[in-house]
Amino acid sequence: MLLRDVSEEDAEAIAELITDFTNLKTTAAQVQQRLARSRGIEHPILAELNGNVVGFASLRLLNYLGEEAPYAEISELFVLERYRRRGIARALMAELEVRARAAGASSVVVLTAADNDTAIALYQAMGFQEFSTALQKWFIEDRPYRERRE
Repeated sequence: MLLRDVSEEDAEAIAELITDFTNLKTTAAQVQQRLARSRGIEHPILAELNGNVVGFASLRLLNYLGEEAPYAEISELFVLERYRRRGIARALMAELEVRARAAGASSVVVLTAADNDTAIALYQAMGFQEFSTALQKWFIEDRPYRERRE
């Protein structure tokens, strides 16, 4: 498996990953615009197997008033469904952790849906612990994500 930085030529592959994970149709043009807007804040990487992009993750690094060290958050983590359970997500997470440490962060945060038991188990196995409750207020009625209630 090859882990590497994202380039603009990866927009189509990233769009496929986002669409696969969120069920929201995302185009390469949208990804290119998002990459340009987030340059210097988001630090995205890809996982490749046999020359095919199979996973994507991004590290958000921000300076903030509360601490000298930058705030580090894993803001994206998508692996194509047919490639899950092969250690790809774990490898992407580990690489972003190395990068967060190298940037001087004192910790790294990851957010996931409360009912995403698979992701929670992975994060806990990698040493993440619950520390907070996240709340969100939407400003639009037609929001892209809705909580899943069974």
